Amino acid sequence: MLSLTLFTLILAMVSFLAFVYLIEPGPGGRVQYLTTKAALLAHKYDLVDHLDPAQTRQLYLSTCTRQCHGKDVIELTPRTALEWEQIVTRMGKQEKASIGRTEAKTIIEYLQRNHLSNVPTILPEATMRFLKKRLWRLDFGESDLYFDIIYLPRGYRHLMPYLAFKSKPVDSDEALFIVYVNTHTGILPPWDLAKYTAIRIDGGEEAKAANWQVLYEDGQLHHRQGVLTFPDIDQGAGARAGSLEMLIRPPAMRERIFHWRLPIPDAGLRSTKTKQGGDKQ
Repeated sequence: MLSLTLFTLILAMVSFLAFVYLIEPGPGGRVQYLTTKAALLAHKYDLVDHLDPAQTRQLYLSTCTRQCHGKDVIELTPRTALEWEQIVTRMGKQEKASIGRTEAKTIIEYLQRNHLSNVPTILPEATMRFLKKRLWRLDFGESDLYFDIIYLPRGYRHLMPYLAFKSKPVDSDEALFIVYVNTHTGILPPWDLAKYTAIRIDGGEEAKAANWQVLYEDGQLHHRQGVLTFPDIDQGAGARAGSLEMLIRPPAMRERIFHWRLPIPDAGLRSTKTKQGGDKQ
């Protein structure tokens, strides 16, 4: 009986060693390959919450670049944090992708960390050129905190669905700004930006923000998108002004100042055809 048990154990060990030898080794060798496969399987069924960087990249490669398309389609076209979340969520609903909830969260975080664009990618190039030149302002970050501000006068409110998460054109007298706040390594503070932001016309008296509405926030608290509103600047002195400034004074940080030249010219962007096709009014 003992000899049979010992023989069975030896046979099982030989079979396992033969399996390890015959499998195609990964870059880190056969043991690393098996370890990664085991971690990915456990992660798929929520038995492991976090993967190490190498395992996370392997999950991305095996899920996004082998079943669907090559990696150049992804890596040569950075997207915003929101766009990556929407893309992965949409792909997860397709049977061929077979992405679980935990896997999707990990892949989204990987793409947001490694292939991020602060600029929405859905608009035509001509529209984006006008936005960047006339309406879009940004800074280069301090303490790993980056602001992107888009001023949207009334004539450009139809662009809101392409620039702000789940938003519709707003026909109001308020001055409206779409704000993106990003950090790469830290966590965004839960600020009410209306308390720390003001605008002024031609260097005159400051006007405090009326409201800050958060539209989107990623699960890592690295990316936030919202709308700041102010009293109307399109009428009265604002209509004759030559410059507009926004001043953001984050707690314990230097003041950030963003400039626009007024008036904003009419670029004829009343109808927008997205890169995916279709006209939006």
